[in-house]
Amino acid sequence: MENIEIKRIQSEYKAYVAKTTDKNNEIDWDKLVDLLCVDGDWTIQGAETLVAIVQDYGCFVLKNALALAVATNTEDGQLRL
Repeated sequence: MENIEIKRIQSEYKAYVAKTTDKNNEIDWDKLVDLLCVDGDWTIQGAETLVAIVQDYGCFVLKNALALAVATNTEDGQLRL
């Protein structure tokens, strides 16, 4: 597996979140899913799963999951999203 450009991806996703956040700093998760599909080339299922994982697990678990996925060379996983 090649190196993951996490800074580029993080910058891209921060822009998506900014576009879907209102004046009260509330994220419109449905709009974020739509934006991930349109601009991020995700499928609906993939975008909904990505958002659900973020909401369910948060950054602490996901950074460790990313490190383990890279260490085990697991790029797509069993779900193939």
